[in-house]
Amino acid sequence: MAYPLEGITLRAHHKDSIDYLAGKLSLDPSILAIIIAGSVAKGIAREDSDIDCYLVVSDEMFEEKKRQDQLFYFAKEGCDYTGGYFDGKIIPYHFLEAAALRGSEPTRASFEKAFVAFSQIPGVDDLVAKIPVYPEKNREKNFQDFFAQVELYGGYFANRAIETGNEYLLIYSIGQVTLFAGRLLLAYNRVLFPCHKSMMAVLRTLTHIPERYFELQEDMLLNTNRETIRAFVECIRSFHAWGIAPHEAVSRFILNNEWNWLEDEPPLSDR
Repeated sequence: MAYPLEGITLRAHHKDSIDYLAGKLSLDPSILAIIIAGSVAKGIAREDSDIDCYLVVSDEMFEEKKRQDQLFYFAKEGCDYTGGYFDGKIIPYHFLEAAALRGSEPTRASFEKAFVAFSQIPGVDDLVAKIPVYPEKNREKNFQDFFAQVELYGGYFANRAIETGNEYLLIYSIGQVTLFAGRLLLAYNRVLFPCHKSMMAVLRTLTHIPERYFELQEDMLLNTNRETIRAFVECIRSFHAWGIAPHEAVSRFILNNEWNWLEDEPPLSDR
């Protein structure tokens, strides 16, 4: 097996499955590298955990798979254990370069402790290691942008939703407050935002976090009213000077939420 195992704890059946995948796909010249990620790479996999992976392919194969809407890899063959399968994404080499340079936090986080199981590309290990790095240059701006979301959704939009009986807007607003409060604390601790599914688990590992944060968050989510929302927002507001005053948050919100199409394509939700 080509990949380094030092410092990586693998269950025997996961290692056997990875060996199988590498042996099989290495025969295909369009497969340039196999990168193992997820819980298996982190050494926290359950007995029945699937195996997350990135398949680095030639540009020609990537474009073909993209045209076919088949930028995923799913296979049970070779995973001879209960619940086992390969859950992969198909990427070109320049995806790795872009991820190291300007990847989103969830993309960066997906490469945490990832390792190369097979490669035809010299130096790909070093490139993969550069991806899961907290983007320090974004931190101060993130403080301001994320706090503006907490202020507007936890203030104006939540209040309007309660006043008008707009349940959709209320649910959406407290979801956004929860998300961006979490994003603020992750940024404060210089920890990558993993994804929505994993955010709460990662938040519980943080060193610096407001007192009663999870208690206040749960109260807001389960007993949603002006008082519980206000208490949660205040615990974030008073935790740190986020670099933007509440009255400035409106302007920042307009730029990020309403005029975000000016320089780039509108986000999917606004197309």
